[in-house]
Amino acid sequence: MPSSGKVKFQLTLRQKQLFPLLMLGAFFEGFDFSTINLALPFITKDFHIDTASAGFMLSTIALGTLVAFFVVRLGDRVGRKPVFWWSVVLYSALSLLTALAPTSTLFVLAQFAARIFLVTVWGIGFIIVAEEFPVNQRGRALGLFQAAAAIGAIFPSLTLPLMTRLGFGWRSLYVLGALPLSVVVFLGRNLCETEEFQKTRQTSITGPRFFAVWERPYRRNMIIVSGLWLLLYACYITGQNFFSYRVVNELGWSESRVSLTIALGYTIGLLGYYAAGRLMDSIGRKPTAIIFLLGGAVFTLLTFLTTTYTLVTLFMVLATFFVGVFTVIGAAFTNELFPPAVRANATAWGNNIIGRLGQVVAPAVVGSLAVPLGGIGRAASLMGLTPILAAALVGFLLPETGKDERQDYVGAG
Repeated sequence: MPSSGKVKFQLTLRQKQLFPLLMLGAFFEGFDFSTINLALPFITKDFHIDTASAGFMLSTIALGTLVAFFVVRLGDRVGRKPVFWWSVVLYSALSLLTALAPTSTLFVLAQFAARIFLVTVWGIGFIIVAEEFPVNQRGRALGLFQAAAAIGAIFPSLTLPLMTRLGFGWRSLYVLGALPLSVVVFLGRNLCETEEFQKTRQTSITGPRFFAVWERPYRRNMIIVSGLWLLLYACYITGQNFFSYRVVNELGWSESRVSLTIALGYTIGLLGYYAAGRLMDSIGRKPTAIIFLLGGAVFTLLTFLTTTYTLVTLFMVLATFFVGVFTVIGAAFTNELFPPAVRANATAWGNNIIGRLGQVVAPAVVGSLAVPLGGIGRAASLMGLTPILAAALVGFLLPETGKDERQDYVGAG
């Protein structure tokens, strides 16, 4: 049976030293992702970009998540600590460069590069959390890490109206996104290498082979986890990218109404991470995943198909509650199905290469289908079906990984 959720969640001294920097990295990862989604109508207006081009712009930027593959897998070679630390520094600098971009081309290039290191911070951060917490507390720890990203995602919606009134506009948000650069220097000394990586290092100094996770005994789980990530991102990124774009351009919402609704959604959505973490540590990873995947599918569809302010807001809040947990679900299975020696490589292949194809393709598909289907809302709602397929993968093909401390299922298949 899964470990009991009644085990008290209490940080050790080592965890207290690690968590501030990990949470900082996650916070600004969420901040940056939310910024481009919230500001998309205003960015496209400034750069004179139409709907179809906006979809392809988002897809081009998302290609950076694929390139992150090469950086994330370094975590199995040089260590979790240096990869995480340098990625925070680099994405902070690139955020500032984004704020200064005079053309749409330079904006896309800066965000493409920033996305490489934002995703690396997120992926390596999840690995560090998974390796630093025991299995009966790991669900809650992973939930807290992703909650930091969600809190970061709230801040642009609170900040943009103020910055607009002051005459700064959307560019000011990317200036704020550079703040970790000044903080990481002081907190970096508290980021120590995980003990699991150090133990792995004692037996191998070269790291795993390039295709190691596609060989036995990992192949079956690698295929399933990659498919899971692909389906999760197709829905997750659609809601992120097109909610504000749809309600502004199709429903006529004002900037303040959009900001208020997104802030409300993300704030209430924080409860989802708490609920999912508790459930993963009590009833198990699989039943928790199925509950949140099906809930996410239903409320994503309703968010993009309804038109009145009250209903759209209600369903958006509920969708955020469920969909926000998708990344926690994917990270939990990925980190627990693979041992430390190949864990970063499994994350890199499953999340950054195959999984992120959903993030790359979905915006372009939605943008292309918007005209023939009669609007962004209808096109985006199609992506709400993908979590149903993801729930089937979890329910029928994946084992329950929250049973005990060691990964007993890496040899399956």
